[in-house]
Amino acid sequence: MTQYDPIRKPSVTALVKTLRESDSDFEWYPTTEEIIDTVRDDLRDFACVREGEEIRESVLDCGAGDGRVLESLTKGSRYAIEMSEPLLSEMDRSIFIVGTDFHKQTLIDKKVNCIFSNPPYRDYVAWTLKILKEANAPVVYMVIPERWASNPDIQDAIESRKAQTDVIGEFDFLEADRKARARVNVVRFNLAGVERRYWHRDSSPRVDPFELWFEESFKPQAVQKARSEYEQREDVRSSVKDRVSGSGELIKNEGLVNTLESFYYRDLEHLMKNYQSVCDLDSELLCEMGVSIQGLKGALRLRISSLKDIYWQELFDNLSAVTDRLTSDSRKKMLDKLTANTSIDFNAQNAHALVIWMVKNANSYFDDQLVTIFERMTEKANVAMYKSNQKTFGDEQWRYCRRPADLERYKLEYRVVLDRVGGLCNSEWSFEHTACGLTERAGTFIDDLRTVASNIGFDTYGLPRASHHEWASNRKINFEYRDRETGELKILFEAKAFKNGNLHIKFCPDFIIKLNVEFGRLKGWVKSAAEAADEMDIDIKEAASSFGSNLQLAPKDLPLLLCAA
Repeated sequence: MTQYDPIRKPSVTALVKTLRESDSDFEWYPTTEEIIDTVRDDLRDFACVREGEEIRESVLDCGAGDGRVLESLTKGSRYAIEMSEPLLSEMDRSIFIVGTDFHKQTLIDKKVNCIFSNPPYRDYVAWTLKILKEANAPVVYMVIPERWASNPDIQDAIESRKAQTDVIGEFDFLEADRKARARVNVVRFNLAGVERRYWHRDSSPRVDPFELWFEESFKPQAVQKARSEYEQREDVRSSVKDRVSGSGELIKNEGLVNTLESFYYRDLEHLMKNYQSVCDLDSELLCEMGVSIQGLKGALRLRISSLKDIYWQELFDNLSAVTDRLTSDSRKKMLDKLTANTSIDFNAQNAHALVIWMVKNANSYFDDQLVTIFERMTEKANVAMYKSNQKTFGDEQWRYCRRPADLERYKLEYRVVLDRVGGLCNSEWSFEHTACGLTERAGTFIDDLRTVASNIGFDTYGLPRASHHEWASNRKINFEYRDRETGELKILFEAKAFKNGNLHIKFCPDFIIKLNVEFGRLKGWVKSAAEAADEMDIDIKEAASSFGSNLQLAPKDLPLLLCAA
């Protein structure tokens, strides 16, 4: 029984109509359930996953369509390359987009456990060659016309990767959701070069795709000690930062994405020309100069990777419409997701696809971070139970930084005492001291609290952060917000820090009411504003303005985010 549930997505007919109307139909023929079942069963067997257990291998789908294959193949990390924006919008938010135009992507640095592709059949040879030459995965599954076996270029690529091939199924699309007269093989390319019983999740391709590409492109034969990775990365980082910071007028005219893209390709072209120039030198001269092939390989690999990381970081830093709404942990999680396991080629199309992914995922971050910051303030002296909750908890259930296991349906008081988020810095180590006197942990917590407040309607943009104040024991610091109707500055909360590591906070009534209501809604404890008003003993108007107030991005916000980028 297939795991794919077609009820969750529009019909193929409706999607094809949308694709044609938007001129985005790049020969999308959805993979049939029979093919998906065949690949999933083989992957389960190949990866030695027991029947009944979930497959958690990371999978990259090249030409992923609406994501149905990825959703069915694995519960692990899901990565997609897909060009059609309507199909990108239909993908589940668990799918991370690592590229749009397949031919403009490099697969060498996209390390995953498995690659799948059901390519456009008019271009299947080019897709197959690119995947076979560049795949950084131990196993590849492709749905390709049965004539693949007689294509000499494909056979040469198989030989260069020392791959084992097996046809695991023969199918046609005569009865598919979108019919086509095509007979295809489902082919497994085993690039690890080991029998499946010896394969494991960390298996690597037998032939490193980067080594293969480097050997074909460059021919040096000498020895030299390479500079440290840190030194090389810092060179790249400082060069890019300097150029971007000095290009204000160009960014204003061309837009940030287009400016960064032109810088990126200019840097990449310059980098490749430099390395090619070195490799064109006489090999004996290279030996005399002490230049090694291994040093060149490592340096080039690092430089390419560094370029991508730095340009994506620069774009991410400038997507303030989203990133300013994230707490420190959420920003880190989102950025880690961008760079984990795989590397995205930097270009304008991929930047737009990234923003689509950010819109899909930002809402869950907004909700999760509100719950997280609320629960960090959950301590015995700070909570009050809902009207319907008469449970009481003894001191022993709160000991050792624990909370009672069955603690639920509670709210925070408007005054809280926090002993686990930091306070004034009194460390004997000078490097741990901050200019404002507050520990870094406490400062981060306060700024995160301001971020959550902004997301539920209290505008804190541009107003002083924790580090902008001078902190002293028991000194009251006011944090303000801007009333969106009058523009008047009002107090959001008061904070006091102490040398014993405690932080005392007094919330303004409007803020704590909204925070309590939204926490209760997100936990599922209150289902409506009326229920919140009754359980928390607040006015129904206050409950109504608070219920569902946490920021949520919608598809209509996408053009604004793209303009901001």
